[in-house]
Order: sequence, then C-alpha cells, then structure tokens
Amino acid sequence: MKRQEELAVGRRLLGHIEARTTDLAADMFRNRVINYSCRERAALEREKLFRDQPIFMGLSTRLPKPGDYLTEDVAGMPVLMTRTNDGTVMAFANICRHRAAPVANGCGHARAFTCPYHGWTYDLAGKLLGTTDKVGFAGLDLAAHGLVRLPSAEKHGMLFVRPKPAREDESLALDIDASLGAFADDLDALKLDSYPMFSTDRVAPRINWKFAIDTFLEGYHIKHLHQKTIGPYFIGNCGLFDEAGLHGRMCVPRATIETMRGVAESDRQFTPHVITLYQLFPNSLLIWQIDHIEIWRAFPGRDDPSRSDIEMTIYKPAVTTRPDSYWEKNREIAIRTVMEEDFPLGERMQIGFESGATQEVIYGRNEPSLVHFHSSIRNALGVPA
Repeated sequence: MKRQEELAVGRRLLGHIEARTTDLAADMFRNRVINYSCRERAALEREKLFRDQPIFMGLSTRLPKPGDYLTEDVAGMPVLMTRTNDGTVMAFANICRHRAAPVANGCGHARAFTCPYHGWTYDLAGKLLGTTDKVGFAGLDLAAHGLVRLPSAEKHGMLFVRPKPAREDESLALDIDASLGAFADDLDALKLDSYPMFSTDRVAPRINWKFAIDTFLEGYHIKHLHQKTIGPYFIGNCGLFDEAGLHGRMCVPRATIETMRGVAESDRQFTPHVITLYQLFPNSLLIWQIDHIEIWRAFPGRDDPSRSDIEMTIYKPAVTTRPDSYWEKNREIAIRTVMEEDFPLGERMQIGFESGATQEVIYGRNEPSLVHFHSSIRNALGVPA
C-alpha cells in the first residue's frame, strides 16, 4: 500500500491495541449451515460466482515471456492462458474445436498447440492453423474455428479470467479496476509483477470451498487454534477491515508493532509489523507476508459441495539475498498452520454442519471480513439467505 495509507493503517491498529478493541461489523451475521453442503446452492454458486465473475489466476509472473502458457480447470471450465508474441495475455477454453480434447496441459512454453487426438494445431492467439486430413475437412472455415475466447485481463501484476465465453456483442476485456475500486492503487503499489513463483501446493480437503476462505477472514481463532505455530507472533482478535465492492482487505498486527509507539510519525515503518490480506471475490486470498506474497485459491469440488480443491502458492521477490531455504521455511509454516491445523479441524466442522444438529452459524461483529464475504456472496447470488 502507499505510504499515507500505511501510516493510517498503523495508527488505527495501535489505537485498537491500546483500547483492546477491533474493527466491528454493523451487526452479527447468521448463515445457514446448509449453504456449505446443499447441491442446489453449489450449482447456483458455480454459475453465478465461478462463471459470471472474474477469477483471479495468480500473478503475471506465471506468464513471464511471450510463448508462455498455463492451463487450469476453473470449476469445470478448462482454461488456457497464453502470453502471445506481442506480450498480450489471452485466455481460451482449452477445448479443441474438432472433438473437445484439451490442446495443452500443465504449463510451459510453446510456439503453437497441437491437439493430441487428431493433430489440429492452434497458435498462441487461438487461431486454427490447420487440420490433418485436408480432404476430410475441405471447405472448413479455419478462421471461424479458432479456440473459444474467454474474457481476460492483466492488471497490476495480476491475471484474471472470466470462465464464460463472451456474447457476440460483449467485450473480451475485463474492467478489473472498476471491480477493485479503492484497492487498485493499493495492489499496484505492491509491484506484484516483480514476484516470481517459488512453490505451489494443492490439497483436496473434505470442506466446502467457502470454509477454506472463511479460515483466513478472522483473527479471532489465532490465539486458540494456533498456540504452537503462529499464535505467539500476532495480537489475536484485533484487526482492521475495509471493503471495495465485493472485495475486502483485512490487516492483522504482529506483536512487534508495539515497537512503533515511541517512533516519530515520519520515521514509522508499519509494513514489517502488519500482515495484509486481500480477499479477491469470490475465491482468492492475496496475502502480503512482509517480504513475500502468499496466495490461496479455493474451488468447489466437481460433484460434491462438501469437498474443495485448494491451491497455495508462494511468490518470492525477483531480487533477494535470501537462500531458497528461507522461502521453503515460510512455505512449511503456511502448510503446518493451515493444512495441519485449520483444515483438519475444518473437516470435523464440515461434519458438524452436515449433522443436522444446528441450522446456522453466527459470525460476530468482531469478524467483519467474514460478514462482508458472506454478504457479498448473497448479493452476487441474488438470494436473501
């Protein structure tokens, strides 16, 4: 974030710590537990949240140079993103126009993509270059049978795709700044395009995808669940929350922030003492971890709303004197905290949701990020509860 915003965040946090308070939502929020296991609700979320909304795909450094590509299954839509020869990022349905086989797998570098089924070939911009068996497909309009484009954007060092083909009268460009609102400058100041990926980890816990996001949206549990991992390093149940449309930002103070109290305003450096978490609607978290970026993305299970696919990636600075062992240690801390503490307990909580013993969960006023996240979901789905 920019300097003036950093100072304002620091002042707010020191004020809360001194008063033993935290940012509060206007009211408590009640959420039906069936929303974590209902198949009908899951189908609605897939359509309204994972088709109609732009989905964050990671940092621009996933596609550092022309010819680079990546593929993903985004909640059932096979996606191919490329950096074309002129440096533009484009996205397509990763589906051959002949018989729907994927034309690319994984990630890497290529000059063109050849379907493994019958050898149809496409360029980096999705154009159909040619078919095999020229006689069998004589007269086929190659220009009309390129890969299906998906709306996409590269902004502030971030990649986005909307996993739904554009209508004929619809632009293929996504207005990301309109969505990010006040957070656009915030994220731009992080210079995210200078952080190459260090590691990627994936798990498939037996929890609804929303529960995976919920885990990060309150500091209330830190002192209780994480006593032996990150708990001693943070001031629990204390934080800031700001919103920008459907997105949210939560700032959590490290215990070391107290060292700033005796420092002159002009000399205060709050960045090393605050973890800033951007909740990028609907399913992603970008976490500023002082000297690196940690990103979590949650996707609904294909057939079971009680399961999800979770990805955690760590991006380190392009220029650093720290050895890889340092970044590996940060990766291990994240895994130990979330995948060995939060998610295992979450699986038991998911069972509790499905037991029928209770009808709702309650988010307190001291959990404003959670309240905003689930209010945003209701608004995007157009449902009252």
